[in-house]
Amino acid sequence: METEIPNHGRHQEISRDGLVEELTSLGFSNKKLAALQASIAAAKLAHYTAGDTIYHEAANIESLYVVRDGRIKLLNYLENGRARIVRLHNRGSIIGLNGLMGENHTHTAVAIDDVNIYQIPMALIKRVKDDHPETYCQLLEYWHEYLTIADTWITDFCTGAIRARVARLIRFLVETDEGTGPKEVTLLTVEEMADILGVTPESVSRTMADLKRKNILQAVKSDSPDHYRCDINALLLES
Repeated sequence: METEIPNHGRHQEISRDGLVEELTSLGFSNKKLAALQASIAAAKLAHYTAGDTIYHEAANIESLYVVRDGRIKLLNYLENGRARIVRLHNRGSIIGLNGLMGENHTHTAVAIDDVNIYQIPMALIKRVKDDHPETYCQLLEYWHEYLTIADTWITDFCTGAIRARVARLIRFLVETDEGTGPKEVTLLTVEEMADILGVTPESVSRTMADLKRKNILQAVKSDSPDHYRCDINALLLES
């Protein structure tokens, strides 16, 4: 396996209002935002393009990441060198929360498309623990929530017939894709879908072709060739 060099991103001049807006949408009160004032002031906005490695598995967690836009895949590498996608993150996700417990990154993070992400120094976040325990506890709650989602990910995408797993994955992508309509989605590549489901790209490709043939997936004319309108009820029956 050839190791990608992590890309620290192209940092941009930012207004911290954007980060405050993201944290507010995640449920942080004005009081808790005030507790994070020093952390927010030190934050940087980094830009990554598709394929950029943001950080590697086992690396020290130096920042807490808050995704502003774009999609990120978290990878584990198997002994045979094949990558397995174990999680997807998009706008509003907080990544690196296990760093609160002094752990290292447990996955490699790679940008799926153009990504803008706020980087908050972990050292400043850790100071919140003693001075503002309520705010620190809320961050731990988000970490617990992500662990719960990880269990659901294993159940939905790693068990059952391939066709049902593909249908569940497409529904998940529809629900989490904020850049399209309520029944639309910009799909991942066949290879990425296979890396999530733990099957061959050929198996995913055959299933996708049949879903398109039955008009369960209908191509939408847009800037993206992977933009589809989905028959959600039919996907439910498939899964």
